[in-house]
Parts: sequence; C-alpha cells; structure tokens
Amino acid sequence: MKKIYIVFTIFFTLLVSVVTKAQDPLSLYYLENVPQTVSINPAMVPRANAFFGIPGINSIYTSVNTDMLGSDMIQEYNGGYVTLTQKGFDYQPFLDHIGAAANLNSYQTIAPIVMGFSGKKGYFTFSWTEKLNESVALPQDLFKIIDKGFPNKSEFDFSPMAMNGQYYRELSFGYSYKFMSKLRVGIHAKILQGLVAIKTDIDKFDLNTNVDEWTLDLDGKIYMSAPVDVDIDENGIPSASMPDTDMETIIDKGLLNFSNPGIAVDFGAVYEHNEAWTFSGSINDLGFINWNGDLNTFTADGKFVFDGLNIDASNMDSIDNVVDAVLDSLKQAVKLRHSSEGFSTGLGPKLYLGALYNVNHYLSLGALSRTVFAKNDFKQEFNVSANVNLYHVLTTSINYTLAINGANTFGLGLALRGGPLQVYVAMDYIPHSAYKNVVISTTDDGGEPTKVPYVPTRFDNFNMMFGVNLLFGANGYRDEPMVDSYNEF
Repeated sequence: MKKIYIVFTIFFTLLVSVVTKAQDPLSLYYLENVPQTVSINPAMVPRANAFFGIPGINSIYTSVNTDMLGSDMIQEYNGGYVTLTQKGFDYQPFLDHIGAAANLNSYQTIAPIVMGFSGKKGYFTFSWTEKLNESVALPQDLFKIIDKGFPNKSEFDFSPMAMNGQYYRELSFGYSYKFMSKLRVGIHAKILQGLVAIKTDIDKFDLNTNVDEWTLDLDGKIYMSAPVDVDIDENGIPSASMPDTDMETIIDKGLLNFSNPGIAVDFGAVYEHNEAWTFSGSINDLGFINWNGDLNTFTADGKFVFDGLNIDASNMDSIDNVVDAVLDSLKQAVKLRHSSEGFSTGLGPKLYLGALYNVNHYLSLGALSRTVFAKNDFKQEFNVSANVNLYHVLTTSINYTLAINGANTFGLGLALRGGPLQVYVAMDYIPHSAYKNVVISTTDDGGEPTKVPYVPTRFDNFNMMFGVNLLFGANGYRDEPMVDSYNEF
C-alpha cells in the first residue's frame, strides 16, 4: 500500500487540467414520450401538450466512466488473482489499454425544476439543473513507477496527468419551432452560475533521476475558485480548510453567488423525411464559465534540483523510510507562487447525429452517433436501438453501444405511465454479463486473501438517469395527433 501512497501523495500535490464532458444517456434519445429527451436535442419535444417534472426527482443523473477497470486490471496468477500493486502483475497489457493516461470521470446532476408547454408558435421549455463533474487522468509513467520504482538515469513524463472539478448551476430556456411540415428546429439558451472549480494548466512536467541528483522540470498553474481558507507554509505549499459558515454565508456563496458567470447554447434539428424516416442532429454545450470569485492561483515554473535517491524495484517493498525523504525534497525544491487570477472552463461540446426508421406506428429502429470534444481529444460512440412506443402506457428502448477505444455493451430505456404520472429510467453501458468470483491470492501485509464475488470482466462506463414527470394532453401535439400521423402504416 506504500506504493500507492507515494504515487498519489507526490502527484496530487502538484495537480493538472481537463475539460468536463458530462452527457446524458444515449438510451434516452429515442424515448420520445419522455420530456427529458429535449436535454439532448432541443428540437425534440415530448408527446404532451405540457409537462412538469416532480421537483427534485424529475431528472437525477449519475455517471462513471474509466479505462482503468478493463479485463486486464485483475489478472490470474499462480491459481489466484492479483491486482496492479501485487507481485506477479503484468503491467504491459494494462499500459497498452490505457494509452498515454488512465482516466476516471464522474458526473452527477439533479434538476429542481423542469417544465414545458406547447404554444401557438412552438414548444417552450425551462429547466434548473445542478451539475457536478470530476475528472482525473493519471499518466502512464505513474504506473511504471509502481512497477519499477525510480531507477537510476530514468526519464518520466507526467504532463498527461489531469484533474478537474466544477460544480455549477444551469438555467436553460428552450424553444422549438416547426417549419412547414417536415423540419423542426430548436435552441437552448443557458445561463450558467459557477459555484466551485479547480483547474490546472500544465505545459511541462518532467522528472529525471540520477544517483547524485533528481531534476524536476515543471511549468504549470493550479487554479481554484472555492469558498475555502487557504494557508501557505514557508515553502509555498498550500493547504485548504473550510471556514466557519452561517446560513447567510451559505446563501451568499450558493444561491446568490453571481461572481462566476457563464453562458452556453444548444442547437438541434429534426427532419421528417417521410412517415418512415426521420433524421435528427444537435450540437450541445457550446459555452464556458468565467471564474472570478474566491480565487487562489499557484504557479510553478523552472527546473528544480534536489538530492538523488536510488529507488527501484529491488527496494520498493521497503520504501517506508524513503517516502518522507522524497516528499521533503519535493517540498523544499518546488517553489509555488500564490496569486489570485481569474480563469475559464469549457463544457465539452457534444455532437449528436441520428436516424430513425418507423416500422409501424409503435415500433421503430434507431441509429445514433455521439462525438464528445475535449482539449486535444475526442470520444466517439455509435448506438443502435429498437424502440417500442405504446403511448398511453409504455415507452422503451433496447440498444447497443459501440465506443471507439471503449466498452461495447447494452443499454435500456423504459418509461411507464399511469394517468398523468410518468416514471422513467435510462441506462447505458450495463456491465457485461460474464462475471468472475475473484479471490486475491496475496496481500501486501501478509493477511488473509481478499474475496470479491461477481466481478464483471470489464467495467468502462455506466450512465443512469431516472425521474418522475406529470404529462398533460399526452396523446400528441395539439395540431398533430399521435396515431393519426401514422395513417399510412
């Protein structure tokens, strides 16, 4: 466990950067009777003259995605299983899988208010959503240290390391309008209210080891906007603590905190080519947040030299007496300058392209592409689905997602309605059905083997959204009855 301690203590002391990339489940896209589909494509409108989400439980979303927990994370060894911190673990398949960095992302949202209604000139929507995103990227060279330590005359590049987090409020005003009889367009105008953020901007993060000295070449900044007290020690090393707060302060730093403004916009279109084929597309989250309140910025640039230490695979198991020396050397060598600089964060634009084939008035087949853009990177997914729409009772989607350099697995969307009340759930990346009963054969402290039942063979992503809505006039639009629109089938 000391191996993990040294890695995470050293490098989380010196943070990093990334763009947030939260996204709704793909399983939600073709649940056309669920109002929350409008969050993905503003041109889509629910099969209801009006809707109102039950406050607080109309749209609860959680998501975890990572490339660290593939089938090569737990490996068979000597009749048992080992993990990446144990003897016998083969690092090469794991390193090949993660590429330049291993990523771990988590997203949570909750919407206190979601509502919409049909008017003579189009469909209007409004939502208030609280969003929390956290992302971490651990460079490949970090895991090489766990494997082999710090051999003499080695070079490490930690620049791919990244960590980002932001909590913000989104007020979205939506409008959808149908041109002639085939084309519907929509827009969301979003006002963003930033509450807490941490971001870093790293240009260089290289470590070179030698018997006589180690050299750290670092050029980067850590940005933070948060209502915390920051103390700086004599070496410029920061530590944060929560201040004493009363209800007035909580309100000022929460609901009434307008010091971190932002804007964003979504555009969408739906084209009904004929009564069998419908094509759609949207681009979402074109926007940013400017952070200006409760700022703390830490800057480090230049080369920092300190006494060398010979730490390799032969003495990693007895590293306890070396860890403190490494940390003390880093604290003495790396000088951080403290200031208060404003910064901005992006939302990570997303492009959706879809095609839907209506087999008849209740069954359709869908295809969907999603591209998520981030700094120097993008994520590509393809989804195919079979969708059943029994409008008075049931709407469901069974689908399969193929992710480039990611997991390929099933998803499910389901909405049940009784009277005006609708309950729905949408899930992507349901863990694979093949599981292992894993017994970790050894532990670092020589204790009893660890038993972990029902471990999925691979876990990359899991997204889930669920909620409860009230639908009014849920048989169709005022000028477009639902079943009548399929009179040729």
